[in-house]
Amino acid sequence: MFTSLLVSALAFQGPSPALRGSSVTMMAKKSKKAEAAAVVDLGPGALPWAPRPKNLDGSLTSDVGFDPAGFSDRIESIEELYRYRAAELKHGRVCMLAVTGMLVQEVYSWPAPDGVFKAPTPLGALSTVPALGLIQLIVFLGIIEVRSANYQGRVPGDLGFDPLGLSANGINPNFAKAEIEHGRLAMWATAAFLVQSQLTGEPILKTTMDWVASLPGASL
Repeated sequence: MFTSLLVSALAFQGPSPALRGSSVTMMAKKSKKAEAAAVVDLGPGALPWAPRPKNLDGSLTSDVGFDPAGFSDRIESIEELYRYRAAELKHGRVCMLAVTGMLVQEVYSWPAPDGVFKAPTPLGALSTVPALGLIQLIVFLGIIEVRSANYQGRVPGDLGFDPLGLSANGINPNFAKAEIEHGRLAMWATAAFLVQSQLTGEPILKTTMDWVASLPGASL
């Protein structure tokens, strides 16, 4: 599962054409000889024992030079960098919704016929969804993918969806930073929730509270 998360950034196709020609540095295609001749000090990376990845120059929001899997080392163009960022944002958004859904379903279940959506674990609940419901879900997601594939956004991940108008006067860098960081946390949380629920066979909140109650001195 964790391997799936690491390679999931390759799942979506490239950036908006509007992003081509950006002034982000060090992402033009180079020969090995040119790379060796032009060494630029980008400062330390996120890992004290490893240098900052050469293709991560801090120009993207929340780029702290963390790339232990070395994905950015294989990037040869600015378009590829933006494709990775757009994919990261998309996965993060999906996982933020997934984490919320997995917790909400434990305390509230939408009225439905007996047996539908009724299961202690997230994957168990998914298996109770009628076939027609799954088909509707797949069609809906497919429409979103097709409609957003060639959208010309302002930055990677901008799909023109802003019902609250938070970016009407320009993209707030603090909001952009919060989104990417919450998305990264949500991706880890989603993986942890799925593993935890499958190993225990019980809901997330219940197993969490049972663990808290087992701690020395706990009075729950």
